[in-house]
Amino acid sequence: MGLLSKFLNSFKSIRLNDKNRVNGYLLDHLLVGSMYAEQQSAYLNSYETGVNKSDIRELVETYWGISDQDQAIEILQSLHTRNQDEDIDVVYKAFENSENYVEILRSNLPNEEDVFEYYLNLFRTLKNVVPELIEQKIITDFTQLKKIKDSGWNYGRSVFLARCCHELGYISEKELIEYLAKSHKELKKYCSTWKEYTTSYIFGRAMWGGGHNAGMIQIADDLLNNSQSPLKNKTYI
Repeated sequence: MGLLSKFLNSFKSIRLNDKNRVNGYLLDHLLVGSMYAEQQSAYLNSYETGVNKSDIRELVETYWGISDQDQAIEILQSLHTRNQDEDIDVVYKAFENSENYVEILRSNLPNEEDVFEYYLNLFRTLKNVVPELIEQKIITDFTQLKKIKDSGWNYGRSVFLARCCHELGYISEKELIEYLAKSHKELKKYCSTWKEYTTSYIFGRAMWGGGHNAGMIQIADDLLNNSQSPLKNKTYI
């Protein structure tokens, strides 16, 4: 199944594994990756993705640059540490004080010019993304994003990517289970509810890919409201 077909198919149904499903708190851990899993038309309730192995390999190798165990571990760890970037808070402060944004960024970010340019570009992207998310009624104001940040985007991708790496033999099932538990625990530092998780994921996707968030919004709505979704009757993470 091609990537476009999978993306379009994700709007049609919730995919569940009836044979090898997980339940309870292990399912909660797994659902941290539900937004990304829906994008790939994967199972939501099992370690097995249900995606063709050739498609998984293409995703992991082409899009993530992972071709061995060491690379898998490095990328999976990096998706966790991205939420600990204190310089992002400087960008948020600058956004809330836009008349003094240059001074705030220059005074609080590292002196390296390429680093400054990176965060300046994030600031510019933020100025485009936040009004769009408000217009789409994803958020009512910027303060909703200050706590949750793009944690759902980072942990959400990390959980599904870990499932893919497990299917390719880069990490064991034990390592996968431990990684999912850690992802769930760390996500709770930022998001209290599954609604916040989906909002955070949409925000992160918008910061990375710009506009055109309708697809992500539809996936989030399906996960939260579809009667077959494992998230339908869950509120708190």
